[in-house]
Amino acid sequence: MKRVPVFGMSSIRPLKTNYLRMKKNETALEPEELSAPDFYDLLAYCPASLNEAEKSLLKKALVLSRERGASHPSKSGESYYIHSIDVAKIVASEMGLGYTSVVCALLHDIVNEGNVPVEEVKEMFGEQIGNIVEGMSKISSMQTAKIALNTENYIKLFLSYSDDVRIILIKLADRLHYMRRFTLLSLLNKERLLSETSLLYSPIAHRLGLYNIKTELEELTMKYAEPDTYRSISNKLNEFKQIQDKYISEFIEPIQKELTEHGFEFEIKSRTKSVFSIWNKMKKQNLDFEQVYDLFAIRIIINSDEKKEKEDCWHIYSIVTNIYKPDPDRMRDWITKAKLNGYRSLHTTVIGPRGKWVEVQIRTRRMDEDAEKGHSAHWKYKESSNEDQSDDWLKRMREILEKPLPGEAAFTGDHKMQLYSDKVFAFTPDGDLKILSNGATVLDFAFEIHSNVGTKCTGGKVNGKIVPMKHELHNGDRVEILTSKNQKPNTDWLNWVATTRSKNKIRRALKDFEYKEASAGKELLNRKLSQLKLTINDEAINKLVAHFKQSTPLDLYQSIGTEKIDISLIREVFFPSAKPEEKPAEVIKPAEGLKPEESIEAASSEAIIILNDSSELRDFKLAKCCHPVFGDDIFGFVTIIKGITIHRSDCPNAKQLHHKYDYRIVKTNWGHPGSLTAFLAHLRIIGMDEVGMLSTITDVISKEMNVNIREATINSKNGKFEGLITVFIKNKRQMDFLFQRLRQIKGVLKVSRIDKEKSL
Repeated sequence: MKRVPVFGMSSIRPLKTNYLRMKKNETALEPEELSAPDFYDLLAYCPASLNEAEKSLLKKALVLSRERGASHPSKSGESYYIHSIDVAKIVASEMGLGYTSVVCALLHDIVNEGNVPVEEVKEMFGEQIGNIVEGMSKISSMQTAKIALNTENYIKLFLSYSDDVRIILIKLADRLHYMRRFTLLSLLNKERLLSETSLLYSPIAHRLGLYNIKTELEELTMKYAEPDTYRSISNKLNEFKQIQDKYISEFIEPIQKELTEHGFEFEIKSRTKSVFSIWNKMKKQNLDFEQVYDLFAIRIIINSDEKKEKEDCWHIYSIVTNIYKPDPDRMRDWITKAKLNGYRSLHTTVIGPRGKWVEVQIRTRRMDEDAEKGHSAHWKYKESSNEDQSDDWLKRMREILEKPLPGEAAFTGDHKMQLYSDKVFAFTPDGDLKILSNGATVLDFAFEIHSNVGTKCTGGKVNGKIVPMKHELHNGDRVEILTSKNQKPNTDWLNWVATTRSKNKIRRALKDFEYKEASAGKELLNRKLSQLKLTINDEAINKLVAHFKQSTPLDLYQSIGTEKIDISLIREVFFPSAKPEEKPAEVIKPAEGLKPEESIEAASSEAIIILNDSSELRDFKLAKCCHPVFGDDIFGFVTIIKGITIHRSDCPNAKQLHHKYDYRIVKTNWGHPGSLTAFLAHLRIIGMDEVGMLSTITDVISKEMNVNIREATINSKNGKFEGLITVFIKNKRQMDFLFQRLRQIKGVLKVSRIDKEKSL
């Protein structure tokens, strides 16, 4: 953005002339007429998108500021009216804030000086503007005489007055204006402003990423606090300038040539270190001016599509470091992970011609705007958006302000990048750079992104081509990880990764899956033992461990959880034979000549479950605790290891699942099952034990109803029989017809549907 001067006699002389005329009653001009030139001058600094209502509010604030502030001198001696206009120009042009902030800048002094009550401002301009102006007045009233004793606490106090971050931003603009007019201040005001600016305002500007304002505040503070040192360093920089300009031209020439050949649209700027920055380095490292080698930096700014920003910046980095040798220890990657205050740029220091070190900064236009204005660069968009977005932005600003930035000494190996041959650099589809060990595979890359991505990895796309998990990566590869919710790691994966970090994550994942399987198995076993009315104790568990030839209870639980042991077999361990008074059970098989249909478990691809979002679900299992059939009211339950299991709504376990695991319940409906699909259904038939009853029942089921029998068991006792029959049913309607027909058989007393776990 073009920098516009905010001071000048042109803005002061008309005010003085008009004001004197009003005093002498020479010309009875209305306030609106007097303020018109200043209004149009200020409007030129504001966003062009202001609507008529916003312009009207702005003019209203300007008129009030003139009426109540024109005759009152500020700290710099000029009227508060002129001071507020200049602050408003800084707010609009140098911070990029919207009209709300500009209005607050115009009003803050007349409220602070008591010329206009806050209540009047709220009534005229609304609650929001009134609250911002009120917050600024609270900050102005802070007693800062002892700020040097505990700066951080003063910053916290400053923030406690700032419910709206615009309060802080406008106060920074206010302070910047006073520092620019420093020579007009009284001695008392000068001492206070230097102390506050150095210990309070500069650090806050730094945290917000307002580097232009932060640098200018530091420069002005040093200029007036250490005039001799400032003058000495400035003079040396001026003497060095001609030599520096010649060297910069020589340095950037080969870079310009390479970037042009690669088709980049770019701009290269040189930036001389600020006097304050040089002085700070001289003090910290005990150096003379001549020993400070990085007096200037080169900034490469490129035009890049937002999706390719990171990739393009790293491409330019490779071009620069191919021309000039870099110092790996001075690498700063704030593109992969931005600074807390939002600053994004790639910094490196290289050895230029004649062995001189030069800092090179690489960024895009968008990053450069953020660096120039910090987070406030986005406010011009946010102020016109909805309140929720504004609140989110303001909340984020407060989080940034409440966390001090670490000093240079705090940077660890995580913030540096060592450019050695044992590293491989690969990009995510979004352009995020991942640095792995040489020989790293797609699976390594997946675990580098996140452990959950790694454990679900099934392969990847490298530069658009599908490759297996063990495909080795090379520098510059663009990698997209392919995943599946049903994927889980196995021990072979340990041979498919190159990094120790990935191996450790795989081992941890394998243990986690074993634990989940065992936990699920233990839950199933406890529920089964409860159904059998057995006491759950060590004796019962040890009996099962011995019966199923497991080494430990944990192995037993895991085998049940992975279905290596059928949970229905638990009953046989504790109740091995029928009661003596009962007749031996008669068992029949499907009638000869009738070919049983495939069960749903063998042909799940034929049955479709529809999820609540109307998408089809083919990867599912039918719960063995209730055996739903097509047409039953159902719901889905997301299990730990088996995907989604379909239960009947009246399943005996439904209440417990809804109560304990409501977050894992999925709403489902039946779709359209294929013609070959059949469902297992379990029936209990009770009746009088008469000759030929078994034959009659099977004839009705198999021949009359054309339903295939999988298994039937009949037990007789005291002249009555109880039959347990498993059949293949197409749907609930067919099952209801079958029940109706069976009840019509003479001697049949009761026909009911049962759950297998309860009865077989």
